[in-house]
Amino acid sequence: MADFEEDTFNDMSFRKSLQYQITRSTLKEGFSGLLLMSFMSLAAGIVLGMMTGLLETMPGLILIITPAIGMRGNIFGAMGSRLGTALHTGMFSTSLKSGSILSQNIFASMINTLVVSFALGVMARGLAIVLGIESIGMVEFVLISMIGGIISSIFVLLITIGVAMTGHDRGWDIDNMSAPIITAAGDMVTLPALFFAVILIGGNGATLHTIAFIMFGVMVLAIIWLTVRSKLDIMKRIVYESIPMLLIAGFMSTIAGLVINAKMDGFLLLPALLVMVPLFLEDNNALGGILTSRLSSMLHTGMFKPNVFPKKQILPNFLLLYLYSLVVFPLVGISAFVASMLMGITTTDVWTLIFISTAAGLTAVTIVNFVGYYVAVAAYRFRLDPDNHSIPMMSSIVDAFGALCLVAVLMIANMV
Repeated sequence: MADFEEDTFNDMSFRKSLQYQITRSTLKEGFSGLLLMSFMSLAAGIVLGMMTGLLETMPGLILIITPAIGMRGNIFGAMGSRLGTALHTGMFSTSLKSGSILSQNIFASMINTLVVSFALGVMARGLAIVLGIESIGMVEFVLISMIGGIISSIFVLLITIGVAMTGHDRGWDIDNMSAPIITAAGDMVTLPALFFAVILIGGNGATLHTIAFIMFGVMVLAIIWLTVRSKLDIMKRIVYESIPMLLIAGFMSTIAGLVINAKMDGFLLLPALLVMVPLFLEDNNALGGILTSRLSSMLHTGMFKPNVFPKKQILPNFLLLYLYSLVVFPLVGISAFVASMLMGITTTDVWTLIFISTAAGLTAVTIVNFVGYYVAVAAYRFRLDPDNHSIPMMSSIVDAFGALCLVAVLMIANMV
């Protein structure tokens, strides 16, 4: 009887999962989001490629850049995934009343932004001290992270809400759209926001820096206290489940910064490689976001059971990422080359950049497929919401392993 029920479930879930196969609509939505993301992330790459002076004069700055960029995607990508699940389950509404799903997601995402941004600054300085890396001070790290995080989050929040509402009105599957668009938006606004934060604090004295640091610390403590006392249960669950995962994700994204910082001399000699970094890492993040968003929705709607080994209805999702990769990663190399040429940034030939981005990208996507499935399944088995855990964990793992894959290929090519 148990075998019959299992077979029946598998047959039913397989038929239900046909909407998650590789269709023309899936490819169109995914490629549209990824190409838009690549174009938007290119702006971040150009900014980073032109920040060589700051990276030289402010040692260790890359330790806050990589987690800060990733955190926008972590926080708001997870929000997009939750809203996508709400759409699939018929629970989404465009109401902005304080108790609505949309409003509670907004509150939770902004709380996560403020708490984690402060923690990232402390974490960056702590790792620099432990590993003996020359860097700016903790106060400067925190101020850059907080100011840049607040400014960029306002823009990314508006984009996330816009994607959800548009998807609701037009009947889109936003699991295929939200991760690339939100990731790209985070890239596009975070680096300029961090750059603005560096300029803003650069002209002030140490006393003002300390006062601002204390004010931010008090604000974060007050937000935590208000959250604990809040009666908005959905918001509280999101915050309680997200904060630990976001801190782990931030730590692992800082590892990506450490990997790049270890070879910073090579990146500074060929700044086109810095142009490539945001595009490369965020394309991987977006692909991971697409996978985990789809798997989260499939888990919530009963399309597959969280098995130890992936079943046949999951495999098309893995193949989908490889199809995306064969187009996206060559474009990363081409985009980095064209942008560098136009902006007068030192570069190598286009074929070398294409080889580097494609070889490193396909390697990283294999890790994305493997880890993405088990992150979603583990979250579900522990009765944690995959929407709150999958994207942040995936993003952090992708940042760390993506940076390692990129640097490894660069070392093989004798470029760093």
